[in-house]
Amino acid sequence: MASVALPALNAEQQQISGQLADIIAQHISANGPMPFSEYMHRCLYEPGLGYYVNGLSKLGGSGDFITAPEISADLARCVAAQTAEVLALIGGGDVLEFGGGSGRFAADLLLALDEMGSLPERYYLLDVSPDLRQQQQQLISDTLPGRLAPKVEWVRTFVEGFRGVAVANELFDAFPVERFRVAGERISRLCVSADESGFHLVEVDDHNTARDVMQLLGALRGQLSTDYQSEFCPVLAPWWASLSDAFDTGLVLVLDYGCERARYYSPLRSGGSTRCFFRHTLHDDALIYPGVQDITADVDFSALAGAAVANRFELEGYTSMTRFMLSCGVMDHHEKKTSQLDEKARIEATGKLKQVLMPEEMGERFMVAGFSRNIGPVLEGFAHGDQSRLL
Repeated sequence: MASVALPALNAEQQQISGQLADIIAQHISANGPMPFSEYMHRCLYEPGLGYYVNGLSKLGGSGDFITAPEISADLARCVAAQTAEVLALIGGGDVLEFGGGSGRFAADLLLALDEMGSLPERYYLLDVSPDLRQQQQQLISDTLPGRLAPKVEWVRTFVEGFRGVAVANELFDAFPVERFRVAGERISRLCVSADESGFHLVEVDDHNTARDVMQLLGALRGQLSTDYQSEFCPVLAPWWASLSDAFDTGLVLVLDYGCERARYYSPLRSGGSTRCFFRHTLHDDALIYPGVQDITADVDFSALAGAAVANRFELEGYTSMTRFMLSCGVMDHHEKKTSQLDEKARIEATGKLKQVLMPEEMGERFMVAGFSRNIGPVLEGFAHGDQSRLL
């Protein structure tokens, strides 16, 4: 990715980023180069200073990025259709959303389920960000009618004995990743070092990382260039194991940027997918602005599916967001909704749908996977265009 000019930090951002940089640099000075996964975790979640916990604006025009639910309610409507099908199959239940963003997705999903006559018993929101939880509470209070708002409950851990639909929308792309480099026969772990000029990536020989990468790449390794960098997520298996212990019956629906392993580790992706967002500017320098920029990486859906299946979930389907939404009847609903609008509002609504749906926008870069327990039939969202065979 070419270098780009980034907006300057304001005084509050400078203070937060400077404090976090000092903490990380002191740890490196005492312990040696820091694994990139730990560096990313600290940048995103360091108490009081990390990106998701420091109180700075993240979403919308004043933040760093905009998610699909902020653009259009059509995605929530489609997830609601899939949720309604599952709740009917299991005789009712709850919804659990991981990482609620502004709360817009939860509000739109509940309104759509209410319209369908398929309300859950409770709508749980699990979010590690105190400031986002506050935003969610305000939006839910302002948006939902009095009979719906009380259904929303904020939790800090998985819900024991959960029955229903759990939704992970843009969750896994914020999980810390381990970065590595392949150069000929050498596989090295990329770690973060520090000096007076800032943070730098350094290569460290690490047997465990080399073993994991060799298992991960398998036959793909012989196709890679002699200077190949990428990443993998080491916490997928523990996350699914913890969820499995609490999960009884229903569906886990994952929506995120990513692809299957053969594409993820393609020779054409020789720089990996780790990237950053700062004030709606995309760049690839994760070693600057610690704590005040988002750091993210694509999801390896093959690894995600492997971790889920290993923890007693069944893969129900894997497809693009475009195919998922079409299978859930988005066009029929959109036509019905826009037929009641004036021309200006109709054009605006259609433009927002295109931004979510079209392949050149989010539609084919955003993937959807479903993992079930104790439900059997093929689900509506994966009835057409299922690509599970690619995983």
